[in-house]
Amino acid sequence: MGTSKLTSFDLFTLNMAIKGAWLYRNAPDFEGMKKALARLSELYPQLGGRYDGKSKSLVWADGQTVTLPFASCDLRAYSVDELKGNAKVWSLVKEYDLKAFKSGKAMPFSALLGYLKDGAVLYVQCAHATMDGAAFYELVNQWAALYRGEAVRPMVADPSQIPAEDCLSREETLRQVCEKGWIRVRFRQLFKMIWNLGRNKRIRTTYDIEVSQNEIQRLKEFSGAGTNAVLAAIAIQALSRHMPNCRPFRLLFVADLRERVTGISRDFFGNASQPVIAEGLFDPKDETAALASRIDLSLGNMLTSGRVEENVRLSLCCSHYGLPYYYFDASDMNSADPGTVYFNNQLKFRPCELEWGHGLPEYAFPNELTDMVKFWQPVASGPVRIIFGGLASKIMEKPTA
Repeated sequence: MGTSKLTSFDLFTLNMAIKGAWLYRNAPDFEGMKKALARLSELYPQLGGRYDGKSKSLVWADGQTVTLPFASCDLRAYSVDELKGNAKVWSLVKEYDLKAFKSGKAMPFSALLGYLKDGAVLYVQCAHATMDGAAFYELVNQWAALYRGEAVRPMVADPSQIPAEDCLSREETLRQVCEKGWIRVRFRQLFKMIWNLGRNKRIRTTYDIEVSQNEIQRLKEFSGAGTNAVLAAIAIQALSRHMPNCRPFRLLFVADLRERVTGISRDFFGNASQPVIAEGLFDPKDETAALASRIDLSLGNMLTSGRVEENVRLSLCCSHYGLPYYYFDASDMNSADPGTVYFNNQLKFRPCELEWGHGLPEYAFPNELTDMVKFWQPVASGPVRIIFGGLASKIMEKPTA
């Protein structure tokens, strides 16, 4: 039997699905996709596995041929233009069954090709506990490459690459977090976090603003900052205009830990992402380019200082020993009056370029996870969307202050 133990990063996402949808004018060949998917399942046998709650592992039979869930359906009541940019696209198919996955009845992967009047929509839905965004989009890209007849280099599913949860003793972990001024999560903060997460989960709508490539390029040249920092500056300025008691924000960014933490390789398959806080406070009243420059410098310093690896190891040890400490106040975001803004930059995954050999997608849809702020490009070479989710979307719907 093949087994893959889920890490703390994996278990944190056990109740989440990661998914994407793509609209095409020219539908890929379904039978060709099935053959390519069969080859992909040979490279990733864990995709045909089942979750075992007792061992907290994914388990599968070695050498056994597994047919991954992939079907077609008739959606010819709809056209590409009708669904383009329309969140209704998700209501047309059944959601990934997380309950079945957690009970060991469903594989962590499923896909569906829906035929439209004038094209097709591809849905891919997976258990987030088995992969993060980097792994998810690389997996789908490899499926498309196999369909096109190209060779791929499989990612490595090796949970031992994640630092050991007991790499430090309990005493040393406690000493270090106190020395570094980590925040002790008390009952009031924990209650607020759970309350806010529950409220955010119930909000399925988002609020989007569009930023042209010309505006992004202009601000990049003027500030010397990267796209991520430029969009973050625009986002917090937009949010602040709808907050009457606006104050300087703390900023959190999702960081890919591959090649940033010792032992986690570039081709790691699994969950290897962690929030990184940009040091300092950022005033949205500052001029946009200057604000972007400050964000870029602060985040860059954090990512190259070794602090990311330090925080990862201490976080894992705190979780292992049940120590209620964290390196930022998680109760200060995802609320009606946030002091910390959380960003998930999905531009680097290039989902808008998922190509099967029949043309680029007309539109790529993001997942429906309630990220506070998400950066997304739905069409190749097109504008970027800053997507506000959960309570942040409700803030954006308010009149400007």
